[in-house]
Amino acid sequence: MILTEEQVRQYKKDGFLIIRNFNTTEEIDKVRGEMKKLIDELDTPSTISIFTTKDQERKMDDYFLGSGDKIRYFFEKGAIEDGKLVVPKEMAFNKVGHALHDLNPTFEEFSYSQKIHDLIYSLGIYKKALSVQSMYIFKNQKIGGEVDIHQDSTFLHTTPLTTHAIWFAFEDSTIENGCLRGLPGSHTEGITKRFITDPNAESGCAYIKLAEDREYNKSDFVALECKKGDIILLDGSVVHYSEPNTSPNSRHAYTLHFIEGDNGVIYEKNNWLQSAKPFRIL
Repeated sequence: MILTEEQVRQYKKDGFLIIRNFNTTEEIDKVRGEMKKLIDELDTPSTISIFTTKDQERKMDDYFLGSGDKIRYFFEKGAIEDGKLVVPKEMAFNKVGHALHDLNPTFEEFSYSQKIHDLIYSLGIYKKALSVQSMYIFKNQKIGGEVDIHQDSTFLHTTPLTTHAIWFAFEDSTIENGCLRGLPGSHTEGITKRFITDPNAESGCAYIKLAEDREYNKSDFVALECKKGDIILLDGSVVHYSEPNTSPNSRHAYTLHFIEGDNGVIYEKNNWLQSAKPFRIL
């Protein structure tokens, strides 16, 4: 799929763009089936990493920090008590990341499809787009946690800023089950901080301040509701968040993040996500 001039204009204006019916039901169900297989075959790991963006300056263990070029499983905070699952296994996960797109053949086929290639390059932004991160996000019913207000380039930083993402709706995403909410035009103000590895920090990671923090009113954010098969393009600097899922319906999604690999762009060595191999060209 190639974006129209009007779609590109709207994306550059808002910092996000919903594209309807990008993926077929069959494409999505194949990937979801593969994730179900991975979860079914997974033994509860000896290392349990509870991922939550509510408090990033937590104890960051090696399991998380080493996940940039691996497939690793992260539990919802409410799924674990005393080191044991207290919910059914299929409902226990927050996400799986961060190299599904390179290490699992089913996810690889999906993530490097021709239509994703055509879409990303039709933005007119990339000379050599690199795929740096993938995440399968569960946002399961009743337990799916809030994702605080943030900007993706805080975590995947390049100089200059070149991070963009695709968010794939693998199920209907509604206000009730915690859809994404974006602040139109917020990407034009740049980012206020970076999240970096820091051996001197107790958590192993820390924020460094780039500009004054901004105050946001959640009433200014737009609910980006999607049907299964829709996608959302996201500028890495756009401010967004999602509410917890307290509904009876899960909100499975998948994300891919891209950066520029040419034109002298630098992917910072102190970004938390690192890979032993070079990032792959889309």
